[in-house]
Amino acid sequence: MQQSPQSVELFRTLLSPEFPDAEVDPSAAMIAAARETRWRRNQSCDAVIARGSVACVLAGAVRKFALRPSGQRQIIDLLVAGDFLGFAPADPVFFLEAVSNDTRIACFTRDEIDRLARRYPDVSALMQKCATDAIRRLEHHLLVQSRITAREKVQAYLAEMGRRLKPAHTKAIALPITRYDIADHLGIAVETVSRTITVLRRRGSITLRTPRDIEIRDPAMLSDC
Repeated sequence: MQQSPQSVELFRTLLSPEFPDAEVDPSAAMIAAARETRWRRNQSCDAVIARGSVACVLAGAVRKFALRPSGQRQIIDLLVAGDFLGFAPADPVFFLEAVSNDTRIACFTRDEIDRLARRYPDVSALMQKCATDAIRRLEHHLLVQSRITAREKVQAYLAEMGRRLKPAHTKAIALPITRYDIADHLGIAVETVSRTITVLRRRGSITLRTPRDIEIRDPAMLSDC
């Protein structure tokens, strides 16, 4: 894979070796072993893991969803830069789609990942961490879903996205998804999401720079979730 500055920085950040060695750079080894793919908005990404590959989102976001018998979409997970997918065998019940036009994904064969993990302890530790993170994301989402009111669900959802997406030392986040995605992820109506965001804005909990650029101004919004 071409070593773009963004890719190099991402893998170095993910690996973050405790004792960096200039002669042993696992991030460079991962980049060399990866095959980068680019995806357009709403394009199916099922092929990423269809052959048992392990993949890492480099930029943009990927939604994992299922279709109910009624045809309604139910988003199961949202993967952003740094998240891995493909640890479990592909399940025909679930589908993957790119959320934005700039979505980039690095793909590895499972043999390559196993080889890198045997050679570099940092890669082995990263794979274990990413598998654990995937479980933790689902656990946190279950907590969000357990909220009683729609306002509490949307508030907790924005707080969780803030933890995952915001740069250090800032309360601003750029949501990679639309309000329709939020509604499908929470299992509520998009009108309910829009009304709740309006209420949060009016009471000063958040500031909307654009429909997707949100600044969380109320610290209690995070501490209560």
